[in-house]
Amino acid sequence: MPGHRHENHRPTVLLVFAHPDDEAFGLAGTLARLQEAGVATVLISTTRGEAGEISSERIATPLTIGAVREMELRAAMALVGVDDVRFLGYRDSGMDGTPENDDPRSFHRAPFEEVVAQCVAQIRAIRPIAVLTFGADGIYGHPDHVAVHRAMAAAIPAAADPGQPTGLGAPYAVPAVYFTAVPRERLQAMAQRTDGPFRHMSPDTIAKLGTPAGDITYAIDVSAYRELKERVIRAHATQVGEGGPMADLPREQVEALLSTEYLVRSDDLSAADGDPGDPIPGLAAGSVPAAQTVAPA
Repeated sequence: MPGHRHENHRPTVLLVFAHPDDEAFGLAGTLARLQEAGVATVLISTTRGEAGEISSERIATPLTIGAVREMELRAAMALVGVDDVRFLGYRDSGMDGTPENDDPRSFHRAPFEEVVAQCVAQIRAIRPIAVLTFGADGIYGHPDHVAVHRAMAAAIPAAADPGQPTGLGAPYAVPAVYFTAVPRERLQAMAQRTDGPFRHMSPDTIAKLGTPAGDITYAIDVSAYRELKERVIRAHATQVGEGGPMADLPREQVEALLSTEYLVRSDDLSAADGDPGDPIPGLAAGSVPAAQTVAPA
């Protein structure tokens, strides 16, 4: 069954993540490349990031943070040509081990079958040529990231199953599924920083961060989009602060970090094969590249 194309015949890629800004560091350059290649994109965020940081009380308060982060996400996505942004309406579960985990409204506590049904309905309605979402590691094990992966890993085959309720839409098999990734070695280096985001993690957790470099399928060069990518990240002002992203790092290190984005192709969930290589030209042409392991830059 052919993938969905907008009225101007563009193929569509669906992205499913947990919070506003999940897409910024790992995929903003890829989104810009997709837009330039003529690929339509739809982004679904399962929450509005209500448990996220608040960089300044002038920007948001605990009562307004969800609404503010929704506006930040829409502004960020407008920069890379994503104008279809949707929310599933669950609440941010917070980092592992925080009080927000116990909130009955939190995403990772939502009834699994309910979440899967919502995802099936979205897949069947959008009929994307590819899905980009979290892998099993959730990058760094955030409960919501892992919950997104679990839900999508169930929803993608369910969307193709004619035995599933037709009220969720006509069956549709997603041709290609990709997981956003970060090399494990890079995240473990970040964990050594005394002011880094992973400084409170246990050694066992740090050992499992990210994706081993040898398991990464694609290393996508987005160096031409570094400045745009920084603008996308800065649009999430509640999360990055006045100094901007990675303000404490040398400029050359920042440029290196923002120049390459990584994907892992899921052969288990993908319904089609194709020619190997950079996935973006194939997606723009309406075909799907097969896996080809690429050593990360």
